[in-house]
Amino acid sequence: MPFLTEGEAIQHVMSRHLDKFFDVVEVEVEAPKGAFQMVARCKQTGVILGSPTYHNYQRALREHHARHCPDSSFDRFKAGLEMVREQEAIDSWLKAMSRRNEYVPKDRQEGEPERLESLDAARGFLQAFRKDQVVKSHPWVRFAGRLLESMPAGPLRDSVRFFLEDQRAFPLDTANGIRGRLRKEGFHLYKKGSKGITYVCGVRRRCRDPKQTFSDSMQKILDALDKEGGQQTKDIVTALAGADASDEAKGRVAADLQFLINEGYVAKLSDSRLFAQPVLSSQAQAKEEAANDEGGEESK
Repeated sequence: MPFLTEGEAIQHVMSRHLDKFFDVVEVEVEAPKGAFQMVARCKQTGVILGSPTYHNYQRALREHHARHCPDSSFDRFKAGLEMVREQEAIDSWLKAMSRRNEYVPKDRQEGEPERLESLDAARGFLQAFRKDQVVKSHPWVRFAGRLLESMPAGPLRDSVRFFLEDQRAFPLDTANGIRGRLRKEGFHLYKKGSKGITYVCGVRRRCRDPKQTFSDSMQKILDALDKEGGQQTKDIVTALAGADASDEAKGRVAADLQFLINEGYVAKLSDSRLFAQPVLSSQAQAKEEAANDEGGEESK
């Protein structure tokens, strides 16, 4: 996933992939002492974060924000906290503070700390000892569009979303990218008319020459499709062989039809509709159809 800064990348890892780098161990510690009048509670998660007078209050806020609310800014997260004065909530926080999570580095090397006492310390560990596994710098990056919603709020996500919405309105770049991938995989593309729909085929289409001849049975198939394109295989077979014809007779028509499809004279779409490729009756038409066999990119 792309980020504009190293800090954003590390923040993402801390909030989404902490378990890949650390084992989390819960240990008992001495609970905070003092007279606490209120505690802050996160409205998004319902977690009590501590008293504003507690010396580690700001660190608790930042750690909770990093783990649970990374998609909102810290200031917005902080403004959304509610202050609770009920003693039950204060006692619940004190009880929770008698335990804390510590972070044991995975694949620890000699000279590295054995355990980190806070998320801030864990973040510093990643920057100092695991930076090459967490973040890499590239002048450009390609990533799946499904990751957009997981990206942190900011100018990068806004730019990607703007491009995505533009492509949904006029998907020129997307279409050209798909065309390139399809051609690379050996598919053949052509359009019906200069501004028609683009079709993708496993075989290269073959337009018919006026002087070209086919067997009588194949010519009947082509004539039927020239007269009415979009027929289904079963309709062509029934019309040419006859509704009461034997399976053998129907099989011969189906075999002829399959030959025309395999050779590119007939296109069979994914919904089984059939279309005969055109007869090139003039040099100008031949030139136009050759241009419709896509070899380049489409323009607006």
